[in-house]
Amino acid sequence: MKTNKITLVALLAFGMFINAIDRGALGVAAPQMLKDLNMDPGVMGIALSAFYCSYILCMVPVGRLADKYGAKTALGWAAAFWSLASAATGLIQGFYGLIAVRLGVGAGETAGNPLSAKVINENFPSEERARATAWCLSGTKLGMAAVPVLMGFLMTYWSWRTAFLVTGIGSLLWCLAWYLFFREPKQDAIGKEGVKPGSMPIPWRKLLSNRTILGLMLTKFFLDYLWVVFISWLPSYLVMERGFSILKMGLYASIPWIVGFVAQPAMGHFSDWLIKKGVSVTKARKYALVGSQAVAASVIAVGFVDDPLIAVILLTINIAGESASAGIMWTILTEVSPKGMGGTVASAVNTVSSIAGVMAPTITGFIYKFTGSFQMALLVAGVGILVSAMSMLFVVQEIEPVDVGTTS
Repeated sequence: MKTNKITLVALLAFGMFINAIDRGALGVAAPQMLKDLNMDPGVMGIALSAFYCSYILCMVPVGRLADKYGAKTALGWAAAFWSLASAATGLIQGFYGLIAVRLGVGAGETAGNPLSAKVINENFPSEERARATAWCLSGTKLGMAAVPVLMGFLMTYWSWRTAFLVTGIGSLLWCLAWYLFFREPKQDAIGKEGVKPGSMPIPWRKLLSNRTILGLMLTKFFLDYLWVVFISWLPSYLVMERGFSILKMGLYASIPWIVGFVAQPAMGHFSDWLIKKGVSVTKARKYALVGSQAVAASVIAVGFVDDPLIAVILLTINIAGESASAGIMWTILTEVSPKGMGGTVASAVNTVSSIAGVMAPTITGFIYKFTGSFQMALLVAGVGILVSAMSMLFVVQEIEPVDVGTTS
């Protein structure tokens, strides 16, 4: 018996909510941890990047395991692992301990986006996928809205160590809900190619030479660069450059993500509506994505305004555009994945794009260290999102399952 679609989307959104809390907690705690652990912004940037080192290494193996054994097992165990690793952050004593726990969080959170995309691919028809994906990923935006408020409160009245222990252990509640309520659809024991699903050899040569796949890798790379700048440095930006207190930062850092929480499903509904009105899948997805990216690119202006409140307003617009872009991007990945390879293809694209996750925090941290400002860092991220839009328009071809064959 398959899980009810509303229940399924709610479960996935809840999973992305706790994913965002555990991923974003370090960015909120960074200003206090810099002082307590005697680190400089450049070193903290390296620690923020460590998450993506294990994230990249584990991406394809986790996607492959999910294709072979199912998303229920792979995603459930991965969530338990990242939750415990995040909680352990409250126990670390220095730089190397911080690197270790962030590597653990990154390894577990590898499963979040690709396996959610796989579940949606297997449970929703094409004309419903943008909405389902957007509502699922909106949990991420709600989590990013909650984490500065939650962490800010816990840090103000207790400590950053307590904040990590509470949020990490609390995340384990999702694992229980996942195992109790998710019913994975049955797969044929033997596919039409004569092999078990997930056991087919991956056609890497065809996959990595396909123009659409390469274009999606480039598109998502620069989209992820902007996303990672936001989740890793936005709270610190408001404290270190705009002069907000920890509690005030918690309020103002949450506002853009609340708007993003609304923008993401709104764009998903709009894109699906276009398809129902007869617009091709390719145009419905591409135009929605590029339009959202154009809005996100206005992040370039943030570093050039003096008024902190105007900066927050601009950031709210930027994050709304980024949020809408992310929902459509993951929908496209479900649409181009051949049957039985949803986890593998999404993971392959996400592996390459996640290199941006290693680069963005470190580059941003060292730009601040040497210039004393985030202005150039925001400019770099904004230019990158324009490159991302150009790739979607001119490199990515039709939005349909790519023909990669069945042999390597």
